[in-house]
Amino acid sequence: MRYLIIGFLSIVYLTSCTADGATYEVGSDFIENDIQIRVIDTFTVKTGTFKLDSLITSGTGRILLGSIKDDDFGNTTAKSYLELVASAYSISNDAIYDSIGMILNYDTYYYGDTTKLQTYNLHRITETFEPEDSDDFYNSSFLDYDSQSLGEISFIPKPNKETDSLFIKMDDVLGEEIFDKIVDNDINNSDDFLQYFKGLAIVPDASLDSHMLGFGSYPSTSTEENSSMRLYYTIKDDDSEDNNYYVDFLISSSTQQFNQIETDYSTSVVGDFADVEEIRSSEDTNYATYIQSGTGLCTRIEIPSIKKLLEFSNEATTLSATLTFSPLNGSYSSENPLPESLLVYVVDHKNRFVKQLVDINETSVYAYLNDNQDEFSQNVSYSVDLSGYVEEILLTESDLNYALMVLYETYDQNVSNLIIEDNPATDNQVKLTVKYLNY
Repeated sequence: MRYLIIGFLSIVYLTSCTADGATYEVGSDFIENDIQIRVIDTFTVKTGTFKLDSLITSGTGRILLGSIKDDDFGNTTAKSYLELVASAYSISNDAIYDSIGMILNYDTYYYGDTTKLQTYNLHRITETFEPEDSDDFYNSSFLDYDSQSLGEISFIPKPNKETDSLFIKMDDVLGEEIFDKIVDNDINNSDDFLQYFKGLAIVPDASLDSHMLGFGSYPSTSTEENSSMRLYYTIKDDDSEDNNYYVDFLISSSTQQFNQIETDYSTSVVGDFADVEEIRSSEDTNYATYIQSGTGLCTRIEIPSIKKLLEFSNEATTLSATLTFSPLNGSYSSENPLPESLLVYVVDHKNRFVKQLVDINETSVYAYLNDNQDEFSQNVSYSVDLSGYVEEILLTESDLNYALMVLYETYDQNVSNLIIEDNPATDNQVKLTVKYLNY
């Protein structure tokens, strides 16, 4: 019946309306039944912020490093851990050791003030490079490393240059030892090397309020746009013009590099979270909700009054349902641009994942940016097709206690953030608008 009626309505011109409870009779000259379209946009919407326990950060293809201090998002620090191997372990007996260093190739991601100084230190990992309880590493994972630095660099970055990179000179005692072990055949393969050198931890200065940077990290034999530990040497009596040789140690596999992302929200608007079930209402956080990649900070949107649509009629269906929300004006910039789309998931009353949001045709649904801003940066919003969601709530006899979780598509790769306004005083509120058909 639903599809027959919708098919009939496709040839009828429907005038749109935003008034609460507006009602239109449709097709009264053609059929005996009363068919009415209602447009309702005064649903009770509860919004808040919560924090996921952990996010997988291994296999992202990015080394993420830096430290940021922010009034809205507190203090965030990103370290990176790498397991490194070479494609071959062969150096001529006539070779002479030169130096060793870490090359970090920018992948152009940055967040924060790139005019500020930052310091990185390299440390030798002292435990086997493997996850504690699963096959993955998380933003909360870490490995023990030696407190002694193997190399240090203080710098002002140039992240917009893909061809540019950082070079961190490393301890020559380590370099010569690796060199000698390869020459003497004490290290013949990757297993030998990992027994001796378990990996590197790259640690930023967490006391600084500076920036976050992304560097290439790929399990490949190619060093193009990639990061590697490089051992340099020359060949004795080599008369060629380019008597410079090296061995590159690259990420052993996509899962053997991860980013530890530590947060302190105690000084922020949202405050610290006891667990994933704790929800900070937007009324308590300046009438806004917060999203931050890398840390698990998500927006939660609950619409408990959807079932009230059933009070209109037992013979009814949803024509369309659209959720809209707006980013807080002034909270985004060219350094922290608005994403073109956001992920939307369905969660239960304890913020446990249920599924990705889908439409009536079971196609994945995203929040899409509608950027029609004027000179005052108004009219910027996101819209979400909630037709399938509303239908599921209405057709299920029990109360599902579902809510929506909104987060970045790149939730595991960076620390970009978004503030969503939900303020009745400015009329920038999270709103659900439903076109509802009674027949």
